[in-house]
Amino acid sequence: MMKSLIRKIREEALFFIIALLTAVTCIWRFPDAGAIDWKVISALFDFMLISLALEKYRLLDKIAQKALEGFDDVKKISSVMIITTALLAMLITNDVALLTVVPLTIIMGKKAGFDPYRVIIMETAAANIGSSLTPFGNPQNLYLYEFYDIPTVQFFIVTSAFVAAGLALLLAVNALSKGEKLKFSKQEIRVSNKRLLALYIGLFVLILLSIIRLIDYKAVTAITILTFIVFDRVLFRKIDYYLLGTFILFFLFVNNVTHIEFVINAAGRLLTAPEQVLAASALISQLISNVPAAILLSPFTKEYSALLLGVSIGGLGTMVASLANLISYKLYCKEYKGDKYNKLFYIMNFILLAILLAVGLIIIRYLL
Repeated sequence: MMKSLIRKIREEALFFIIALLTAVTCIWRFPDAGAIDWKVISALFDFMLISLALEKYRLLDKIAQKALEGFDDVKKISSVMIITTALLAMLITNDVALLTVVPLTIIMGKKAGFDPYRVIIMETAAANIGSSLTPFGNPQNLYLYEFYDIPTVQFFIVTSAFVAAGLALLLAVNALSKGEKLKFSKQEIRVSNKRLLALYIGLFVLILLSIIRLIDYKAVTAITILTFIVFDRVLFRKIDYYLLGTFILFFLFVNNVTHIEFVINAAGRLLTAPEQVLAASALISQLISNVPAAILLSPFTKEYSALLLGVSIGGLGTMVASLANLISYKLYCKEYKGDKYNKLFYIMNFILLAILLAVGLIIIRYLL
């Protein structure tokens, strides 16, 4: 019994760490269930079910094989996936983009005989960078866009310079990395149960529409649950409930931290110049994630361009700097050990964070 518990703690270390931190912050503030973003939790739950179904009926296998047929090494695949992920993140948010591309990348890795950790780390950075372009690409952008009533043209002037620099840097890092030849042999793959698969693809579209607020997410989640109860209830057992729990605890933890008086007072003292706003928002994001960092700091400064850049850059760095980072990590660790992933993730992310902070300073001083 004890050995099983220790093994589970090791496997789900992030969940237990966040649980401990949340418990500690309860000294200052009792958790508020209203702080949980149930739309995010529902979307994660829905996409997990859809991804499991697309994998079960071999649609992801079919897509992965078609993609692999056009490449002969990992570096080329990575370049295409970086661009694809960034474009998706601009339109359907960074979280949803990663829930779409990471499972596909894992299947590609298995089929072609390579560990996809480097590609997934690149995709995650691309999602964080690409989603920064549009007001609806991520939650912090939408919040700041509405809070400051930022003119649309000015918004894109700020974000486009950062996104262009970030993606160029990411592609350069990929180009300099070592190429790895694929060990891929074409197989006959038949997609099974096409009618049911068509239903799930329709559900996927409904979930996307709920993300962009064209349909009520509660209704879509109810439809998704009912559909899977009727046709594929066994898939409920395969959902990563620890990942969902990690997100719920993270919302509670962040809400507690951002209501602690000395934290608020410290934030107010840091924000007297654009450069300070940029640095403070990026660094605070490393501790409490970029969405709450934007919410925490916005009442204390009028320098919205610096804050917008800071929390965008701040999605790079630690595992908790962006919730998208947690999604990729958990999806990867379901199939592989996380040691190599962790090491390269932090090396690459802190290098990108440092360089893009310097780029952010240049944007603030010379372009805005």
